[in-house]
Amino acid sequence: MASAVLCFVLSVAMIEYLSFEGNLASVWPANGVILAQLLARPRREWGRYLVAAFIAVAAAGAFTRGTLSAPVGFAVANVVEIALASWLLRGTIDSGGRLLHHHASVGRFVICAGIVAPGVGALLGAVIASFAFHLSIGVSLATKFSADALGLMIFTPFFFGLFHGDYRASIRAASRAERAQMLLLLVAVLAVSVSVFAQNRYPLLFLPMVPLMLVAFRLGWEGTSMGVMLVAVTGGVATCYGHGPVSLSAGDMAVKLAFLQFYLATVLMLMMPVAAALAARRDLIERLSESERSLVLLADRSAIVLLRFSVEGACTRVVGDVATLVGKNADRLLGAHIGELDPPLGEALFGAHLRAGTSDRPIIIEVERPGGIWIEATFRAERDEQGIMTGSAATLVDVTARKAREGELCRLAETDELTGLSNRAGFLRRFEAALADPPADGLSIALIDVDRFKSLNDELGHVAGDAALAEIGRRIAATLRATDLVARLGGDEFVVMLGTADPEVAQDICRRLVESVAAAPVALPLGGEAEARISCGLVHRTQGQGGIDLLNRADMALYAAKRGGRNQLIAA
Repeated sequence: MASAVLCFVLSVAMIEYLSFEGNLASVWPANGVILAQLLARPRREWGRYLVAAFIAVAAAGAFTRGTLSAPVGFAVANVVEIALASWLLRGTIDSGGRLLHHHASVGRFVICAGIVAPGVGALLGAVIASFAFHLSIGVSLATKFSADALGLMIFTPFFFGLFHGDYRASIRAASRAERAQMLLLLVAVLAVSVSVFAQNRYPLLFLPMVPLMLVAFRLGWEGTSMGVMLVAVTGGVATCYGHGPVSLSAGDMAVKLAFLQFYLATVLMLMMPVAAALAARRDLIERLSESERSLVLLADRSAIVLLRFSVEGACTRVVGDVATLVGKNADRLLGAHIGELDPPLGEALFGAHLRAGTSDRPIIIEVERPGGIWIEATFRAERDEQGIMTGSAATLVDVTARKAREGELCRLAETDELTGLSNRAGFLRRFEAALADPPADGLSIALIDVDRFKSLNDELGHVAGDAALAEIGRRIAATLRATDLVARLGGDEFVVMLGTADPEVAQDICRRLVESVAAAPVALPLGGEAEARISCGLVHRTQGQGGIDLLNRADMALYAAKRGGRNQLIAA
């Protein structure tokens, strides 16, 4: 009902005050009222608004012109125009309820509401005007098209913001100072417009652009649409009464109104891209700000630090608790060179920064800091449009807990579950490392086999056999030095790696191994005892000897000990 009343009032006002000799109005905002309502409403409600528009326009025409036939025809043309514009603009509203939010939506709005829909409506209206006012089709078409196009493009954004609650929301969200600024800028637009159109001496049509531009920058779309509307109403009323710079142009009132329409179209075409660009810029800034806030929140609530470096390696940005990871707070790190961090962290990070510049893939490194803190750093190069490196971005993560878990998993993977000693995999890793970097005192290998273990297993069971293996492993480990290694290879076989190639030292250690195992019987978990004996084959590594050959010689020595009576040491 309110929309119909507003449409009626605007139609009467335009016919009475902004039309020449009671013919076609120079601007027609009534269609913008209904189009704004349709865009703000679900499609199922469109019918009643279109009916309301038909009744309002027809009633306004009948009220002002004293006849019904022509107003009904104009009402039909206007309803067709509004319906077509609504259908063409469906889906233009974004998820935030905004009509003109970027360049694409502005372009679509101009084409649909500024060309196609008013073109169809103007064609129908021109035919009616030619019969009702005895005007030529060409003049009627041009006047009707300009009036409808300007009405839709100027007034639809304003009334959409009004019906959608954008103005109310902006006013509520603004502070007292911001509200005062809004009012001051709009008053400035009105004051300048009145000053320009109240005089006939100087062609000052450019002056309203100054406050309009300020409004666009400060108030966005809502302020821009209201400002353009103020200029349009002020200019239209003044021109129809013979005031303003437009009256300086040659020609009759029809020519002057056409020039006014051209002026308003120019103002609109200048302000719409500016307002759209500023709206897109504000959206981008808001998204970046939101992303920045999320980034800072994420970094503050996790052990992640985000850094950015210049090409030379100077730190230009810090996000997160950097002091815990790198030992410098953000203020000290900003502007400092990455290589100035405490070694080995600084050298490792700078090296990753340099490698990132020559790689298309991220560079990932792990660095251990004093105190057992492990840091994982991931570097990615930042490049310009030509592919030239402009800097790097890095994420630093505290992976101390992960490294501890990895170490524990590695230890478990290399530990024999029964004896708690190293297993075959653990021994082979340490053995290969010793071959690659031999101990200063040389290397000796002893292979050990439990004597008559199969008989023990068969007679007393696997539980007794497992207990015997565990106790033998404990006795061997207790006899060795801290630098030596004992591992269970599997079954009843053990291996000892000694950090010496001195025959006397190695044989003394292995002899004590044999004696310590045989010194006392093994207590069994189900009661009773079992004798424990081992055979040991010892070899010393010679210069350049390979691992396979060394183990093979130790194996031969072990079998010699078993063939020689067991419970003894044989050195190859």
